[in-house]
Amino acid sequence: MSKPKDVTGVILAGGEGRRMGGEDKGWVSLQGLPLIKRAIERLQPQVDRIIISANRNIEAYEALGYPIFHDSTPFLGPLGGIAACLKNIDTEYALVVPTDAPLIPLDLVTILQQHQPAKLILCEDKKRLQPLFGLYHSSLADSINRFLDKGERKLTLWCEQQNPVRVTIGDNNAFTNLNTPSELSEFEKNLPI
Repeated sequence: MSKPKDVTGVILAGGEGRRMGGEDKGWVSLQGLPLIKRAIERLQPQVDRIIISANRNIEAYEALGYPIFHDSTPFLGPLGGIAACLKNIDTEYALVVPTDAPLIPLDLVTILQQHQPAKLILCEDKKRLQPLFGLYHSSLADSINRFLDKGERKLTLWCEQQNPVRVTIGDNNAFTNLNTPSELSEFEKNLPI
């Protein structure tokens, strides 16, 4: 598979992990492999380079060999991580994905790039918009920062204000997020080794 040009993979691993008992979800293991490493494996074939948004365990993330960026004020939510990363990419677009999604589609960039030159191209499933899975144009960082400066934090609200192109991906498993220990356990039981 050839890698698309002008796309940086951004893995969001900067959350507080409250529903995971405060654990850094990037380092939560699924069948013996940390979720951050699973995300990297699924992105590497699709993008030119990868960067990670993280707010703690920075040395552990740095040891993975990718640039690490964090919110100017930690824990501004996903928008804070996205803005920090968009300010630091040298490609036109970033493919943004969360670290706790073990089934990121392996052809996600190819699917979404068909809708360029839109500045925000987001996935949706049969139920709802999935704003943590999408192509974000680098120029959107300023808009996000203005939104955050007003005290806003809601990712979906900001996304809706951008009139994103929505791309329906019918495989609901593609957007599985492992937010709690019970979700992780249930997913692991049903995942083939």
